[in-house]
Amino acid sequence: NEYKSYLSHINMSQNDNLKTSFEIEKKLEPFYTGGQISLSPNWKYLFCICDNVVKVVDIQCGYAVHSFGNEEDAVITVAGNDSTVFTAHRASFLINQWKFAQESDALVRSYKAPDNVPVTALAIAIQSLDLLASGSTNGIIRVWDTENGYCTHQFKGSRGVVTLLKFHPKRFELFSAADDLLIKAWSLESSTLIRNLESHMSPVTGLSFYSDDILVSCGRDKVVNKWNLTDGSIIETVPVYETLEGVLVSDGAFITCGDKGILRKWDWKKNKRIIEQDPPNLKREFVQMLNFFENKIIAVTFDHNIIIYNENLEVERNLIGFNDEIIDIKPLNGGDFMIATNSEQLRVLSSRDLTSTILSGHTNTVLSIDTKSEDGLVVSGSKDNTVKIWREAGESYDVVATCAGHTSAVTGVSMSQLPQNHFFVSVSSDLTLKMWQINLKKPQKSSCMYTVKAHEKDINCVSVSPNDKYIATGSLDKSCKLWLANKGDLSGVLRGHRRGIWSIRFSPTDQCVLTSSGDCMLKLWKLSDFSCIRTYEGHSSSVLNCQFLSGGRQFVSCCSDGLIKVWNTQTAECTTTLDGHTDKCWALLVQDDKIISGAADSLVNFWRDTTAEVEEREIENNRVLSEQQQTLSNLLYEENYASAFRLSLTLNMPYKCLNIAEKMISLEGGISELRTVCDGLLDDDIETLLEYISTWNTNSKHTVISQSVLFALLSGGNYDKISENPKFRSHWESLIPYTERHFERLTKLQQASKIIEYTWDRMKLPEI
Repeated sequence: NEYKSYLSHINMSQNDNLKTSFEIEKKLEPFYTGGQISLSPNWKYLFCICDNVVKVVDIQCGYAVHSFGNEEDAVITVAGNDSTVFTAHRASFLINQWKFAQESDALVRSYKAPDNVPVTALAIAIQSLDLLASGSTNGIIRVWDTENGYCTHQFKGSRGVVTLLKFHPKRFELFSAADDLLIKAWSLESSTLIRNLESHMSPVTGLSFYSDDILVSCGRDKVVNKWNLTDGSIIETVPVYETLEGVLVSDGAFITCGDKGILRKWDWKKNKRIIEQDPPNLKREFVQMLNFFENKIIAVTFDHNIIIYNENLEVERNLIGFNDEIIDIKPLNGGDFMIATNSEQLRVLSSRDLTSTILSGHTNTVLSIDTKSEDGLVVSGSKDNTVKIWREAGESYDVVATCAGHTSAVTGVSMSQLPQNHFFVSVSSDLTLKMWQINLKKPQKSSCMYTVKAHEKDINCVSVSPNDKYIATGSLDKSCKLWLANKGDLSGVLRGHRRGIWSIRFSPTDQCVLTSSGDCMLKLWKLSDFSCIRTYEGHSSSVLNCQFLSGGRQFVSCCSDGLIKVWNTQTAECTTTLDGHTDKCWALLVQDDKIISGAADSLVNFWRDTTAEVEEREIENNRVLSEQQQTLSNLLYEENYASAFRLSLTLNMPYKCLNIAEKMISLEGGISELRTVCDGLLDDDIETLLEYISTWNTNSKHTVISQSVLFALLSGGNYDKISENPKFRSHWESLIPYTERHFERLTKLQQASKIIEYTWDRMKLPEI
């Protein structure tokens, strides 16, 4: 009775019409999976390698706006400027030059050296954007004139793979580093080696110019060297006690980054640390560092995060290049989202610019999260056997409590639904269900209220009812169990699935619960007697998640093949299928009229309800169609067959067009009028007419009409246009066999008629 009373007071603010159409409004997709990153001179674009292609990322927007390359020919390295991208490819050994613009992108030209080896380093000259330097695995360095498309210089002498190239900012000089641990300075004016800079004991990873005559270098030998370019001598060597991946100079200082995951700013003269970041509480290593405008810095981490720091080395922005598998998504205050990926970190995703804030606290992969916006709380369960409670702190979240007690991975968490209650439940691979009471004033004192051994196999999911009276758990033992929340007593068992249960959801408006399973089915259960009301079949693989939609009248489900289906709860009809993922779809969230989905392909799709728009378009299309059909009827009544013929093509009415053509041919001068109509047709109309003719020609009753229309079409001025256009070739291939068959049939018919005529002539009696 209490449950019915609660349901009667639920706010039923929902659309009268069910949702039948969705489209992707925006998406968070991967744009960086490793390798060197290049920055455009105007500081607007990042050029990142993603799988086998290059993506151009608009830094302000935070997502890719262009993509270049061939999936079958992997990109090794990339360089770019404000409007051009250069990509070096592994299989073809080519350097491709791409022009990107808002309207269209195009391949300008390709460069290939005669030695057929991969290019491993690229650099664009600052003082002349028409010069591109490339370094190969055989140690040869080439300089290309990108305006005219030829090689201007070739430098030999490096031993091993060329790993780093950098042009002097003011002089026509090129500096290179290779596996031989040497820094070489090359003159572009004399095409000769100026000098070798020899001191590093490990590969050189970074070069930066302090002034016209001072070069700074770093390497994995944990030192920074300052070089006098006038005579090639070392000014001084600064030990930094860290394997370095990059060095930059900035206003009387230099900045280093490396495997410790912290940035350090050093005084140029005293070689003392001015600013040093606190050690990160998560595993992080830097792999690259770039200069950004206004003394800002872009640092790239080994886990594909691109972090923008201000001059005080404070984080300003975080771009997530690759999220790995999206495991769970939950809503936060302000329209943001909490995302759990296949890592120990959580991500707060901004709905405005799709940038993320990384939260660290767990020591192993996070498997489940839940949020309670009114309290500003988030709970997360992890493979480290703990549940952490997070509280909102400005634009981020801080860990305020760690709940330990499970002896295996925490696979599911769910928070109380009513504002006055403050508890959450957790389930684990240790087969237990735990309820935790949250102390809002002192969260660290949150305690476990009870523990229940819930299932015989791993528990996959848990959910709390809208009135906080019941708890539902689903397990690999193929059963779903209902528990009384206040005491943890078993209320009922739901059996019927043939494989493990992956997701459970209480209906927001009825006394039922929805389950999804590895048996490719979903089931709706009645809470009063624990019977199965309805079974939903349609998925072809394991159903991993489900969410109610439209106030419980519909629900959404996703499965391991990446498809998302929208169902009518009452009729068990699948109203639409959304195809936006290429791998397992784990995460699903319904928010107002939107669906947010996340999958193992690292994609987060935001689906917008377009049902009203589609219906409006259909109504408008039907209105226009009715008007055109009435116009066609009027033209036929007026015997204006030429206009009617053209309109029937537009309306895609092949048999109406056939009847009109038959009437035109039957009139005197009809073929000439039909030829005139065909001469005025556009390419699309000609293709449509050829399709009609091919269809008509398959039926012997329509042979004469189809051949007459074909004659009218070809005897006019369309012959050259049709014969030269390759898209019409398929129509010829379908026309020829039936035409030959009809010709053979008519030939035999003519021969038979001649025999009959001859026989009749011989049988006639003589005139009396």
